[in-house]
Amino acid sequence: MPFAFSDFYREHLAALHRQLLASSITRAYLTGTGIRLDGVTLNPDNRFEMPFGTFSTVEFAHLLSIFDDSRVHQQIEKSTSFDEAPPGIYFTIINPRVIESQHKNRLGVFQREGDSIDLFIEDMHIDHYYLNERQTPPNLGTLAFALCAITAHLAGMGRITLVAAGGQGSNARYVGFKVWPKFGFDAPLLPGEIESAPHLANCVTVQDVIALDEAWWMEHGTQRRMAFDLSPQSRSWQKLIPYAAKKVSDGGPS
Repeated sequence: MPFAFSDFYREHLAALHRQLLASSITRAYLTGTGIRLDGVTLNPDNRFEMPFGTFSTVEFAHLLSIFDDSRVHQQIEKSTSFDEAPPGIYFTIINPRVIESQHKNRLGVFQREGDSIDLFIEDMHIDHYYLNERQTPPNLGTLAFALCAITAHLAGMGRITLVAAGGQGSNARYVGFKVWPKFGFDAPLLPGEIESAPHLANCVTVQDVIALDEAWWMEHGTQRRMAFDLSPQSRSWQKLIPYAAKKVSDGGPS
């Protein structure tokens, strides 16, 4: 069944969604064509009955950033992985044309306990996400994530989580701690993290710091688990909507 459009979607996401769908990059990389799921080639009229909704092939591709001509493997994970991926349904994506050499993207869906008794909320987790920057458009990642977030919102999901890698004390090749906050991901600051920066004394989260002094975060930020809040009017959407709209309209680098 089709997704029900929320008032927030109609008022704040619909126009961006139309732009994303019309983008030449989306039409070149995210049309849901040529995808093989566990050896079976998907057709445009396929429907996917997931615990959190029914998806068309294109919606399935947008939710999980499955680029055209990818091979996908689905598996159930029953325990938390060594890199903090929670138990859930995961999809491993192989695409040498788009994904960085020797890497596989991996995204999943899991249930999080809500604040009320017996309430469970479906969340997404981005376990691995790499793009071959030498062979793909510079703003492909931005457009793909915006489509992912909008589709997840339409499906009624709660948030998208990940570990934003890199920063002080980590491998210099990882820059997730810089990139993911640009899309609206946020996390609490660590104890004592801003003691050496009095001008940030009132900051509580990563986004608080970036709003006051982005350069400080780029130099001193560190790896941590972050989340994108999919609820209407969230700070995450306030960051992503204008950022993605600019990238899809001017073709600037992500």
